[in-house]
Amino acid sequence: MCTLNLKRLFALGLAAVYGLTWSTSVLAVGTDAGTPINNTATVDYKVGGVDQTPEVSSTATFVVDQVVNFVVAEADSGNTAVGAGEQDAVARFTVTNTGNATQDFALSVADLVGGSVFSPDTIDTDALTIFVDVNGNNVYDAGTDTATSIDALSADDTAGANVISVFVLGDIPAAASAGDAANIELTATAYKVDGAPGLGTIEAETGGNDTAGLEIIFAAAVDSGATATAAGQDGYLVGLASLAAVKTSTVVLDPLGQTSPLALAIPGAFVQYEVTISNTGGLPATEVQVTDAIQSELTFATGTYNGAASDVEIVVGASAPVYCIAEVGGDGNSDGCFLNAAGDSLTVSIPVSGTYPTGLTVGTNSPTDDVIVRFQATIN
Repeated sequence: MCTLNLKRLFALGLAAVYGLTWSTSVLAVGTDAGTPINNTATVDYKVGGVDQTPEVSSTATFVVDQVVNFVVAEADSGNTAVGAGEQDAVARFTVTNTGNATQDFALSVADLVGGSVFSPDTIDTDALTIFVDVNGNNVYDAGTDTATSIDALSADDTAGANVISVFVLGDIPAAASAGDAANIELTATAYKVDGAPGLGTIEAETGGNDTAGLEIIFAAAVDSGATATAAGQDGYLVGLASLAAVKTSTVVLDPLGQTSPLALAIPGAFVQYEVTISNTGGLPATEVQVTDAIQSELTFATGTYNGAASDVEIVVGASAPVYCIAEVGGDGNSDGCFLNAAGDSLTVSIPVSGTYPTGLTVGTNSPTDDVIVRFQATIN
């Protein structure tokens, strides 16, 4: 541990008959380390009632010392929800530089054994890795966020620029059960900034009280003796998706020209099928695929949606409908929908893409996140 010697400015003591004018730099909270503070005093006085030439003191100067201080914290105020067997599950931390100098930080992560963060630790994570949010969007972008240490994190007088996200990726055991938790700890260690990419040399206290030079002081919260370190903890909590599907049918048009609710279920009539999928579990169900058998008494109807341009309508929550074409024999246009070669089995999904990064997804906020799939068939 270190004892912090405070540098003090001493004023000139003058008789009450004199007036004093002070000229000094403004010293704000968070003043950058290495800033010189210059202070002079001006003495105004009279002799025999006549103003005399002011007397200006010598300049007292000191340099603001560097305080190394920072915070590592879990970013989302609770466990990171994961599924059993999930690979590269992402937990987000933040590192905030609350010191008065730009710093580099080395990062390390450990799987905690026992104890509790948000939930008691019951399983271990594998293949823990660390990546830094280089583009500042607080979302892990594989292939973009590749840095494994923090380079030149600004000091606390640059609001917003002194905070950065750090992502810890881990593999969840396939044998994990709902309610299992794996707790982890991210540790940051302060390094000097040397002007080049990557870490400089490790930060160390200087000791002493050299008013003309820069002293380096570790705040108590990060002072681990030889180094300045801070840690934050998070937990992966295993959950499940719990899906339910409800299918209904409505005769929407019959050969007599009658529409629902008057349309009759007679040969030649169009029947609309609607499959509603809801999720009452704790995790979203992703890359969902619906398969529906077309009975021999029916013929799949094409061109029934989207101005006769599409065969199937998919509604995801409150979003606008998504449409697809069900080609026979395979998904030739890669829109997620197709009939088998016999034309008696329909498969419906939404492919993974930039717009739908997890494909057709059923969220956990039922009924707001429910997915509805609609298609039509004619009665033979």
